[in-house]
Amino acid sequence: MAGPRVCDRIGVVGKDSLMKVLLVNPPWRHKPKSLWSGISGVLPPLGLGYLAAMLLKQGMDVQILDLNAGRQKTEAFADFLEGKKFDWIGITATTNLVPAAKRLAQLARQKMPSAKIVLGGVHPTILPEEVLNWPEVDYVVRGEGEESIVELVGGKPVESIRGLSWKKDGQIVHNPSREYIPDLDQLPFPAWHLLPVKKYVPALGGYKKLPAVSLITSRGCSGSCTYCNNFFGQRVRKRSADNVLAELKMLTREYGIREIYFYDDSFTEFPSKVIELCRKMSAEKLNLSWSCFARVNIVNEELLRAMKQAGCHHISYGIESGSPELLDGIAKKVSLEKIRESVALTKKVGIDILLGFMLGLPGETRETMEQSLNFALELDPDMIIFDITTPFPGTKLYEWAEQHGYLKT
Repeated sequence: MAGPRVCDRIGVVGKDSLMKVLLVNPPWRHKPKSLWSGISGVLPPLGLGYLAAMLLKQGMDVQILDLNAGRQKTEAFADFLEGKKFDWIGITATTNLVPAAKRLAQLARQKMPSAKIVLGGVHPTILPEEVLNWPEVDYVVRGEGEESIVELVGGKPVESIRGLSWKKDGQIVHNPSREYIPDLDQLPFPAWHLLPVKKYVPALGGYKKLPAVSLITSRGCSGSCTYCNNFFGQRVRKRSADNVLAELKMLTREYGIREIYFYDDSFTEFPSKVIELCRKMSAEKLNLSWSCFARVNIVNEELLRAMKQAGCHHISYGIESGSPELLDGIAKKVSLEKIRESVALTKKVGIDILLGFMLGLPGETRETMEQSLNFALELDPDMIIFDITTPFPGTKLYEWAEQHGYLKT
């Protein structure tokens, strides 16, 4: 017999179950008419979708404002708030969205002085004190926020809410961290009805059909790469095949979705479970095409063939460098030969390939850059992306850059 779902286990803590909650996704910045603005995708804020679903289960009045959908400007938030009232405003932020998130918090405080403002996501989790030093912000939810946000909005005493950072008498208080949710099947599906589903489009080359949305089958990544903060932890938690299939069927039936971008950090962790899902997708004849991220050291021919049969047309692999020394330096734990083998297998079964490389890794020289370029040409994928290495807070790469004086701020 299944145990209680996470949202049922928490229960409504406060007396007022009709709190009005707004969850906001900041807009990404794009230069007008730039090449990247024409090829980059717009995907749904799944984290906010899960938070909204949890709050709805507790009887809250919830809205999601996705300013990134439609490429809206930050200042459009002020117009949206005009004439409305919310008790709680939650804003998510990755590091690159911090300026936009800060401006949204300022606008929220100007327009709704009595609202409680909560920040969550990767950057506030890693640097909660930085965010709580913004005078507009009342709380930071660290890590997975589904349980914390329900307890906070529901009125549970803040001192007892795990994963919460807050202010008391001018001082910042960090409550103990909350454990990761062990069974993802216990979460409700994201609140898709609150999202502008038809506005989402994966990046150029990442889809065959529209409409398209992203979806996760797991949280966590078993890798320990120095450039990644691994927000969901190193232990991978996988949704069951039946749970994922139920959401896929709902999306096709209720929203006409024809394309899925599996947005797991590493979709192919636990190959046997992925094969099970793929076989069930094939049996259901959902007529979905899809793509995913994968690690080259966790694919094999049986897995790739099952994925292809189930509709997979595109895999993105992070290669990062053609230099074995640089790969060792970032703890990639993969050999050039394994990369060659997995790319060849993927081509053999007929799945398109995108390879991602990073320029400027620690120890990078002109020679190692040429190694990466030549390796990319040798592998001959369908698409290649060369990114400039960015040391993000919470990563070992950031610590290295800080120690060696490479950070300007």
